[in-house]
Amino acid sequence: MLTTLFDRTNEGFLRNPEQWCWNYTLQVAAERSILLDDEKIRLIHLVRAFHAQFGHGPSMRPLIRFAREQLGISYDSIRLTLLFPDRPTYLLAMLAGIPKPPHCL
Repeated sequence: MLTTLFDRTNEGFLRNPEQWCWNYTLQVAAERSILLDDEKIRLIHLVRAFHAQFGHGPSMRPLIRFAREQLGISYDSIRLTLLFPDRPTYLLAMLAGIPKPPHCL
């Protein structure tokens, strides 16, 4: 696998969201041993749309509400945690190439 150098923070977030490309997401997923399936890919694009609309990454409840409105899918925190163990909104923001959400530690 060809590794591309992306300008990232110490935590691994892309510094400039406009430089996002799918190769960045694939690289982060590989580094974190995340297998991307259709559902995870839809959620990554959903988080990018949330960021484009609101100017920041979502916390859990707004993400769940946005998924219901935009995708017609009722997620809950358990489902998102099963898809992205540990810190779903943190990982989704990183994979989506947007800055770390303000609520994440």
